[in-house]
Amino acid sequence: MLEYLNFTGFIKGVIYKTYLHETLKEFSLDVFDINQASSYGLIKTQTTEIAYSKWVSPKRTRSYPLARIYNTYISSKVITIIPVIKDEGKDGDRDIIQYSTISWMNLLNIYIVLAYYKTAERSNKKNQSHRDKLSRQQFDSELVNSQINEILAYKQSALHWNKYLFEERFAAIFEKALDSYDSISNSTHVNVHSRLGLDKYLTRIINEFEEFKNISLRKSQLASQRELMTSHKLEHLVDGLKATFSIENYLGGTYYLTPDEILFEDNIYIIQESKNSSTSSLPKLPDIQDGLFKLILFSNLDSLICNGVSVSFIAKLKLTGKNIIGSIIFPDASNQELEAFIKLNNKIFSHKQKEIIKRLFLEAENNHKLKIEITSNS
Repeated sequence: MLEYLNFTGFIKGVIYKTYLHETLKEFSLDVFDINQASSYGLIKTQTTEIAYSKWVSPKRTRSYPLARIYNTYISSKVITIIPVIKDEGKDGDRDIIQYSTISWMNLLNIYIVLAYYKTAERSNKKNQSHRDKLSRQQFDSELVNSQINEILAYKQSALHWNKYLFEERFAAIFEKALDSYDSISNSTHVNVHSRLGLDKYLTRIINEFEEFKNISLRKSQLASQRELMTSHKLEHLVDGLKATFSIENYLGGTYYLTPDEILFEDNIYIIQESKNSSTSSLPKLPDIQDGLFKLILFSNLDSLICNGVSVSFIAKLKLTGKNIIGSIIFPDASNQELEAFIKLNNKIFSHKQKEIIKRLFLEAENNHKLKIEITSNS
């Protein structure tokens, strides 16, 4: 039976070098349109630049938003564009931004741009024409660009910007999003989810912003607890422990989360994210980037407390794939051992996968308290 642990971590600041990021496509701010732009890239002006990523939904498990942010994290100033609501129609999902997402961005010094969907069409996918489903949703690009311009001129930290944005503008943007979905519903004849509950939710937020934090963090904690009860195949939890974390910084950001597992070896807690592929020798690149991004916070913890006692720890990404011969752990392995591992699996790994492995070696070598293991899932 798995044992469950509760940890409290403290983080002063984040220093992290990415080596698995992709080249950012450049866009001029003068002609930038979030609806036409790629999922992540670099916005340039005559005097400065800023890396951006966009979310298709406020839910973190949809379309790898954290992998997109990972690709921008090499830049000195980073923004991420998040819709406050994504309603796919009454027969689809409706997701709402959570305060835990904001806390995570605060901790990592990422500026948030709040967006809403202004237009959409009825889904024309096969067998869905009779259903209340929306597709091709488009952001209000003017709202996005106005916030980008403000952030470019903003001199304080992302935490200060995010705090101001949510305390002063969140309610108005949220209400615009609700009104927009009413308009979209009328024009497309697609029923959307009732706004009655969200109107009450918005009223509570307007009356007491702290309540938004409390509601969202409670939901995040409940999600963490549900994750504790979930069993995943091929996560190799034979000796692993499950745990929830509360991470804080000196400015008050808090985030509750659940890593895949915790190992305890040689009096050290190993905070592990696990990514597996059952069909390939390595997980897909966005999966790996997602795991690395989640570990940025863990690898930058200044202290970790378990049951009131300060403990030693490292962060670790475990990658498992099909038919891998042997295993390797970075940065423990030398350059010679890296080359021997790749040679041993010469026919197993593609050229692109070999390049990924070499970059992972650099990522582990150049980031404090980070290990990366590559091994077979058999």
